Amino acid sequence: MAMHAVTPTSSPAGPPADAAKVIREWRGRVGLTQEGLAQALNVTFSTVSRWENGHVQPSKLAWRALQQLAASLGTPIASPPADRAS
Repeated sequence: MAMHAVTPTSSPAGPPADAAKVIREWRGRVGLTQEGLAQALNVTFSTVSRWENGHVQPSKLAWRALQQLAASLGTPIASPPADRAS
């Protein structure tokens, strides 16, 4: 009987395990409200709220759209560790 490994982490194309924190912090850095982010991604305000509260993870498609929005704004979705030091 073959055993299959199950990895608890997301694939590289999908959202990270800490997507709620990442999205909330990124949105704050770029100055978007939850409503503004929702409109930019063509999702509802409540969807963004659920992402940020950790109730649900963004889909791979939504995560890619968020990454594309971040790239178009010139602000990466996640800061490198060096950027977090003050």
